[in-house]
Amino acid sequence: MAFTVREFHDLVVLLEQQPEWRAELRRLVLTDDILALPQALRELAEEQKRTAQAVRELAETQKRSDERRAEFEQRAQADVGRLDRALAELAEAQKRTESRVEELAEAQKRTESRVEELAEAQKRTESRVEELAEAQMRTESRVEELAEAQKRTEQSVRELGEAQKRTENRIGATTEEEAADVLRVVLEMKGYRAVGEAFNLRWNGDVDVILPLEDSAGKALWAVLEAKVRLGWRAVEAWANRMRSPDFLVALQAAGVKGPYLVYVYGMRADLSARQAAETFGIGLVGSRGEEVPPRGVID
Repeated sequence: MAFTVREFHDLVVLLEQQPEWRAELRRLVLTDDILALPQALRELAEEQKRTAQAVRELAETQKRSDERRAEFEQRAQADVGRLDRALAELAEAQKRTESRVEELAEAQKRTESRVEELAEAQKRTESRVEELAEAQMRTESRVEELAEAQKRTEQSVRELGEAQKRTENRIGATTEEEAADVLRVVLEMKGYRAVGEAFNLRWNGDVDVILPLEDSAGKALWAVLEAKVRLGWRAVEAWANRMRSPDFLVALQAAGVKGPYLVYVYGMRADLSARQAAETFGIGLVGSRGEEVPPRGVID
């Protein structure tokens, strides 16, 4: 049967009111040695009185000790209830601890199982890493092969570029030679006489064909021609503008080509816009079949 704090307090009050109960309670609770303790204390007090004068300080210390002991006894009685409650709480906490330990044991089992799974996964990962390393080595080897192939391709491209340049030079030279021949025939048919071989100038703003001439009256003049494999409006316009540029004319005169000038343009393949441009800008147009558009006079 549980003994509450209130009941304990009521018991203390009754004991204080009934001295005979206190004696009976001491007899039931205390041992014979403890029951004899008051007599021993009285004897000790008598002895203390006899030595009080000699050892007063020790007596005072003993008094304080008795007071502390009394306080301790009171606190101990008050703590009994708290101790019971604390024990009950500890018991409950123990149950929770045991339950938690079981949960932790289950968690440990799951952890160990997971660790085994991770170990297997690690083995698979290491195996995969080895495979990837081997694949990387093969890739690097392939990259080196591709790099070598790229070098060979670049070399081939350079060689093709050089070949293209040589081809273009040959085509350009052939075009210029054909243009010079056609221009000579056209001008001789128109009454001009060539007084030298056709040549070209290669500098900033070069001229493909220059032919020194005399007209029927013996007056010197120069035929200047721009030759293109494919000829359109823009090329004709650019050549016409260049021949009307004062700086370009000064450069021609400085090169010994004094003027006046018969200005022509030649195209192996001239589209319709080239003919229209020649008529618009007043310069001559010749092709493989001869003169298609005559120039509108000379440029001084």
